[in-house]
Amino acid sequence: MTDSGSHGAVDLSDWHALAKQMIDTLCDSDRQRMPRIIGVSGSQGSGKSTLARVVVEHLQRRGFSAAAVSLDDFYLTHADRQTLGTTVHPLLCTRGVPGTHDTDWLRQVMATLHETTHEAAAVRLPIFDKGTDDRSGQRESLAQVLVLEGWCLGVRAQPEDMLQDSINTLEREEDSAGVWRAWVNEQIRQHYEPLWRQIDYWVQLKPPGFEQVVLWRGQQEQQIEPALRMDPITLGRFIDHYERLTRWQWTSPPLQPGLTAHLAPDHSVQAVEALTA
Repeated sequence: MTDSGSHGAVDLSDWHALAKQMIDTLCDSDRQRMPRIIGVSGSQGSGKSTLARVVVEHLQRRGFSAAAVSLDDFYLTHADRQTLGTTVHPLLCTRGVPGTHDTDWLRQVMATLHETTHEAAAVRLPIFDKGTDDRSGQRESLAQVLVLEGWCLGVRAQPEDMLQDSINTLEREEDSAGVWRAWVNEQIRQHYEPLWRQIDYWVQLKPPGFEQVVLWRGQQEQQIEPALRMDPITLGRFIDHYERLTRWQWTSPPLQPGLTAHLAPDHSVQAVEALTA
């Protein structure tokens, strides 16, 4: 089975095997304790949206009502990010980093799921349109299990001494004083780490390296309508926003309980580590 989505034709057999392995483990332990929220964490272009969809398919085959949503859908409105860009730092006009999401909305979704025992919960989910760079509406889903995927899902705040040195052109030229990255780091500490603790089970997708992430993100861009594509220079600057936290997450302690899947350049799964709390 293949998927001809954002990465071109990708063999999904490894994704289905990974989803089955995970759900077999969870169902064997106690069906009544199936996690309410499963987190799929992976860099840009890693295939996390595809895997989230596959996990939902396998859950539904087992009789669970399930839905998938991207952390990207929780981005603040364009107007709200413009305000952050004016009051905090201009780089916050660009969606992506922690601090540019509506964490209050996500917190409410998580609370609704955990407050409902084993029945399906009605949750209101936002919809973000990357073409217009703005929220475009909302949808309601009825789910026993929510699969939440995102590039910075599970990221922890960095030690302050790691914020001192710029790591790429964007930081050197547009955040030389470190104001943007320090603010983002504090947002992780205050608003995101508490959310990560509400996720019951994790699947982490780990690529070969950041150079592969850049290649995958470029492949994604080629699947976009030509009029909306970023040129290579603009895309490179955009990716720079994500580099620090992407690299940092790979060196942080793994998220538990869950699985880490090590990926090859063609998105095949090279190895799987089971992680228990």
